[in-house]
Amino acid sequence: MWEGSTLADGLLDDTIPRPSLLGEHAWPEPETGLVFQAHLWERLTGRMVSKTPDLSEPPSVSDRWWNELRGALDRLRQAPVPQHRQRSHTPGFIERLPKFIPELAGTDLTVSTWETSHGDLHWANLTAVPLAIIDWEGWGMAPAGYDAAVLHTYALPEPRTAARVREVFADVMETEAGRFSQLIIAAEVIQAAVRDDLHARLLPHVRRQVEELLTPR
Repeated sequence: MWEGSTLADGLLDDTIPRPSLLGEHAWPEPETGLVFQAHLWERLTGRMVSKTPDLSEPPSVSDRWWNELRGALDRLRQAPVPQHRQRSHTPGFIERLPKFIPELAGTDLTVSTWETSHGDLHWANLTAVPLAIIDWEGWGMAPAGYDAAVLHTYALPEPRTAARVREVFADVMETEAGRFSQLIIAAEVIQAAVRDDLHARLLPHVRRQVEELLTPR
Protein backbone atom coordinates (compact mmCIF):
# COMPACT_ATOMS: atom_id res chain seq x y z
CA MET A 1 0.00 0.00 0.00
CA TRP A 2 2.84 2.38 0.88
CA GLU A 3 4.47 2.29 -2.56
CA GLY A 4 1.51 1.27 -4.74
CA SER A 5 0.63 4.72 -6.05
CA THR A 6 4.21 5.57 -6.98
CA LEU A 7 4.75 2.25 -8.75
CA ALA A 8 1.48 2.55 -10.65
CA ASP A 9 2.39 6.05 -11.82
CA GLY A 10 5.80 4.95 -13.03
CA LEU A 11 5.15 1.46 -14.38
CA LEU A 12 1.67 1.31 -15.90
CA ASP A 13 0.87 2.14 -19.49
CA ASP A 14 -0.03 5.80 -19.97
CA THR A 15 -3.10 4.71 -21.95
CA ILE A 16 -4.67 3.40 -18.73
CA PRO A 17 -6.68 6.50 -17.71
CA ARG A 18 -5.70 7.68 -14.23
CA PRO A 19 -4.46 10.85 -12.51
CA SER A 20 -0.78 11.68 -12.72
CA LEU A 21 1.20 11.74 -9.49
CA LEU A 22 2.76 15.22 -9.25
CA GLY A 23 4.65 14.83 -6.00
CA GLU A 24 5.04 12.85 -2.81
CA HIS A 25 6.57 13.40 0.61
CA ALA A 26 7.10 11.21 3.66
CA TRP A 27 8.05 12.30 7.15
CA PRO A 28 8.50 10.66 10.55
CA GLU A 29 6.96 11.70 13.84
CA PRO A 30 9.69 10.78 16.36
CA GLU A 31 7.37 11.22 19.34
CA THR A 32 5.00 8.49 18.11
CA GLY A 33 7.30 6.39 15.96
CA LEU A 34 4.84 6.80 13.05
CA VAL A 35 5.73 7.70 9.49
CA PHE A 36 3.33 9.67 7.29
CA GLN A 37 3.04 9.97 3.52
CA ALA A 38 1.36 12.60 1.35
CA HIS A 39 0.66 12.56 -2.38
CA LEU A 40 -0.15 15.45 -4.70
CA TRP A 41 -2.29 14.36 -7.65
CA GLU A 42 -3.34 15.89 -10.91
CA ARG A 43 -6.81 17.43 -10.58
CA LEU A 44 -9.34 15.35 -12.50
CA THR A 45 -11.96 17.01 -14.67
CA GLY A 46 -14.43 14.12 -14.72
CA ARG A 47 -17.25 13.68 -12.24
CA MET A 48 -17.39 10.74 -9.86
CA VAL A 49 -19.57 7.91 -11.15
CA SER A 50 -20.87 7.36 -7.60
CA LYS A 51 -20.35 9.02 -4.23
CA THR A 52 -20.35 5.58 -2.62
CA PRO A 53 -18.68 2.33 -3.71
CA ASP A 54 -22.08 0.73 -4.37
CA LEU A 55 -24.88 1.92 -6.66
CA SER A 56 -28.39 2.99 -5.84
CA GLU A 57 -29.25 4.19 -9.35
CA PRO A 58 -27.91 3.62 -12.87
CA PRO A 59 -24.67 5.50 -13.54
CA SER A 60 -24.83 8.10 -16.28
CA VAL A 61 -22.15 6.69 -18.57
CA SER A 62 -22.06 6.06 -22.30
CA ASP A 63 -21.34 2.99 -24.41
CA ARG A 64 -17.99 4.58 -25.19
CA TRP A 65 -17.23 4.78 -21.45
CA TRP A 66 -17.90 1.04 -21.06
CA ASN A 67 -15.65 0.26 -24.05
CA GLU A 68 -12.88 2.44 -22.64
CA LEU A 69 -13.14 0.78 -19.23
CA ARG A 70 -12.94 -2.66 -20.78
CA GLY A 71 -9.93 -1.64 -22.86
CA ALA A 72 -8.15 -0.10 -19.87
CA LEU A 73 -8.58 -3.25 -17.78
CA ASP A 74 -7.43 -5.44 -20.66
CA ARG A 75 -4.23 -3.39 -20.87
CA LEU A 76 -3.82 -3.51 -17.11
CA ARG A 77 -4.10 -7.30 -17.11
CA GLN A 78 -1.07 -7.44 -19.41
CA ALA A 79 1.09 -5.15 -17.27
CA PRO A 80 4.05 -6.65 -15.36
CA VAL A 81 4.04 -6.44 -11.56
CA PRO A 82 7.25 -6.06 -9.52
CA GLN A 83 8.13 -9.38 -7.92
CA HIS A 84 8.15 -7.96 -4.40
CA ARG A 85 4.51 -6.78 -4.61
CA GLN A 86 2.27 -8.85 -2.36
CA ARG A 87 -0.71 -10.60 -3.90
CA SER A 88 -4.14 -9.23 -3.10
CA HIS A 89 -5.26 -12.30 -1.14
CA THR A 90 -3.17 -14.43 1.16
CA PRO A 91 -3.48 -18.22 1.14
CA GLY A 92 -4.90 -17.90 4.64
CA PHE A 93 -7.82 -15.79 3.46
CA ILE A 94 -8.60 -18.13 0.58
CA GLU A 95 -8.56 -21.09 2.98
CA ARG A 96 -11.08 -19.27 5.21
CA LEU A 97 -13.67 -18.80 2.45
CA PRO A 98 -15.87 -21.61 3.86
CA LYS A 99 -16.16 -19.63 7.10
CA PHE A 100 -18.20 -17.07 5.18
CA ILE A 101 -19.60 -19.35 2.46
CA PRO A 102 -20.08 -22.76 4.13
CA GLU A 103 -21.05 -24.41 0.85
CA LEU A 104 -17.40 -24.15 -0.21
CA ALA A 105 -16.24 -26.54 2.52
CA GLY A 106 -14.40 -29.48 1.02
CA THR A 107 -14.01 -27.91 -2.43
CA ASP A 108 -10.77 -27.07 -4.21
CA LEU A 109 -9.93 -23.48 -3.28
CA THR A 110 -6.83 -23.16 -5.40
CA VAL A 111 -6.55 -19.89 -7.34
CA SER A 112 -5.70 -21.21 -10.78
CA THR A 113 -4.74 -17.92 -12.42
CA TRP A 114 -3.42 -14.61 -11.10
CA GLU A 115 -3.35 -11.43 -13.17
CA THR A 116 -2.50 -7.76 -12.80
CA SER A 117 -5.48 -5.97 -11.25
CA HIS A 118 -6.51 -2.67 -9.73
CA GLY A 119 -7.75 -4.51 -6.65
CA ASP A 120 -10.44 -2.05 -5.52
CA LEU A 121 -12.49 -1.34 -8.63
CA HIS A 122 -15.74 -0.06 -7.17
CA TRP A 123 -17.95 2.78 -8.43
CA ALA A 124 -16.47 5.53 -6.25
CA ASN A 125 -13.05 4.85 -7.80
CA LEU A 126 -14.22 5.69 -11.32
CA THR A 127 -14.96 8.98 -13.05
CA ALA A 128 -17.02 9.71 -16.14
CA VAL A 129 -16.63 12.26 -18.94
CA PRO A 130 -13.83 11.35 -19.19
CA LEU A 131 -13.10 7.96 -17.66
CA ALA A 132 -10.38 7.82 -15.02
CA ILE A 133 -9.53 5.07 -12.55
CA ILE A 134 -8.31 6.31 -9.17
CA ASP A 135 -6.93 4.84 -5.92
CA TRP A 136 -4.02 2.68 -7.05
CA GLU A 137 -2.47 1.92 -3.65
CA GLY A 138 -3.38 -1.76 -3.71
CA TRP A 139 -2.82 -2.71 -7.34
CA GLY A 140 -0.92 -5.90 -8.11
CA MET A 141 -1.67 -9.57 -8.67
CA ALA A 142 -5.21 -10.74 -7.92
CA PRO A 143 -7.24 -13.80 -8.92
CA ALA A 144 -8.23 -13.66 -12.59
CA GLY A 145 -11.43 -11.70 -13.09
CA TYR A 146 -11.29 -10.05 -9.68
CA ASP A 147 -11.68 -6.47 -10.94
CA ALA A 148 -14.80 -7.34 -12.94
CA ALA A 149 -16.13 -9.31 -9.96
CA VAL A 150 -15.71 -6.33 -7.62
CA LEU A 151 -17.38 -3.96 -10.09
CA HIS A 152 -20.26 -6.39 -10.51
CA THR A 153 -20.71 -7.02 -6.79
CA TYR A 154 -20.97 -3.33 -5.96
CA ALA A 155 -23.49 -2.93 -8.79
CA LEU A 156 -25.85 -5.64 -7.50
CA PRO A 157 -28.29 -3.16 -5.87
CA GLU A 158 -28.84 -1.74 -9.38
CA PRO A 159 -29.71 -4.81 -11.50
CA ARG A 160 -29.52 -3.10 -14.89
CA THR A 161 -25.96 -2.00 -14.28
CA ALA A 162 -24.99 -5.38 -12.86
CA ALA A 163 -26.33 -6.93 -16.06
CA ARG A 164 -24.24 -4.50 -18.10
CA VAL A 165 -21.11 -5.48 -16.20
CA ARG A 166 -21.86 -9.15 -16.94
CA GLU A 167 -22.34 -8.28 -20.61
CA VAL A 168 -19.16 -6.22 -20.98
CA PHE A 169 -17.01 -8.72 -19.05
CA ALA A 170 -18.83 -11.93 -20.01
CA ASP A 171 -15.69 -13.67 -21.26
CA VAL A 172 -13.99 -12.91 -17.93
CA MET A 173 -16.83 -13.53 -15.48
CA GLU A 174 -18.27 -16.69 -17.05
CA THR A 175 -15.07 -18.68 -16.69
CA GLU A 176 -14.35 -20.95 -13.75
CA ALA A 177 -11.72 -18.47 -12.54
CA GLY A 178 -14.11 -15.56 -12.93
CA ARG A 179 -16.85 -17.28 -10.94
CA PHE A 180 -14.34 -18.09 -8.21
CA SER A 181 -13.35 -14.41 -8.05
CA GLN A 182 -17.03 -13.54 -7.59
CA LEU A 183 -17.14 -15.91 -4.62
CA ILE A 184 -14.00 -14.31 -3.17
CA ILE A 185 -15.44 -10.78 -3.22
CA ALA A 186 -18.73 -12.18 -1.91
CA ALA A 187 -16.89 -13.60 1.08
CA GLU A 188 -15.22 -10.24 1.64
CA VAL A 189 -18.61 -8.50 1.69
CA ILE A 190 -20.07 -11.08 4.07
CA GLN A 191 -17.09 -10.67 6.38
CA ALA A 192 -17.36 -6.86 6.36
CA ALA A 193 -21.14 -6.68 6.69
CA VAL A 194 -20.98 -6.88 10.47
CA ARG A 195 -18.68 -3.85 10.59
CA ASP A 196 -20.17 -1.19 8.31
CA ASP A 197 -23.40 -0.05 6.70
CA LEU A 198 -22.10 -0.22 3.13
CA HIS A 199 -21.50 -3.95 3.18
CA ALA A 200 -24.60 -4.56 5.28
CA ARG A 201 -26.57 -2.97 2.40
CA LEU A 202 -24.88 -5.30 -0.06
CA LEU A 203 -25.30 -8.44 2.03
CA PRO A 204 -28.74 -9.65 0.83
CA HIS A 205 -27.77 -9.06 -2.80
CA VAL A 206 -24.50 -10.94 -2.32
CA ARG A 207 -26.19 -13.90 -0.64
CA ARG A 208 -28.51 -14.26 -3.65
CA GLN A 209 -25.53 -14.00 -5.97
CA VAL A 210 -23.67 -16.75 -4.07
CA GLU A 211 -26.70 -19.00 -4.35
CA GLU A 212 -26.78 -18.46 -8.11
CA LEU A 213 -23.06 -19.06 -8.48
CA LEU A 214 -23.27 -22.34 -6.56
CA THR A 215 -26.32 -23.67 -8.36
CA PRO A 216 -25.18 -26.48 -10.72
CA ARG A 217 -25.32 -25.51 -14.37
